[in-house]
Amino acid sequence: MLCEIVFNAERKTTYPMVVFPYTRPPKTVVNSMPSGWFLGKSETGWMRGDVFFEYIANGLNKWLTEENIPQPVLLLIDGHKSLLTLEISKFCSENKIILYALPSNTTHILQPADVSVFKPLKTEWKNSVRMWQNYILPTIERNF
Repeated sequence: MLCEIVFNAERKTTYPMVVFPYTRPPKTVVNSMPSGWFLGKSETGWMRGDVFFEYIANGLNKWLTEENIPQPVLLLIDGHKSLLTLEISKFCSENKIILYALPSNTTHILQPADVSVFKPLKTEWKNSVRMWQNYILPTIERNF
């Protein structure tokens, strides 16, 4: 599972997109998505060009319009080749979204959000999962 979140310098955030490893997601997953969130799907659960395009075209661009964000806008992305498609490039060019691809797989170093927000979030998530696995799950199994 992967979560795509875009925000600007004013700390405004778009609706997130969560990518699940399904070709047809279960109804429970679809029904549990918060209002406005986007559901992406790929066989692996990783971001692909078609999933990224769907988010840019129907999520980010719509949000930019609704929030009256002045254009052009700069969108920093991981330069992984799966995100850089001709379709995305054309759409962004037509809609005044400047794609700037950082060297692939370096966002954990070069993007401020990855360093200041997502790294601590991932650390806390891992700690919570570990705690659940070590303390909560055994208690549940013992009592049922």
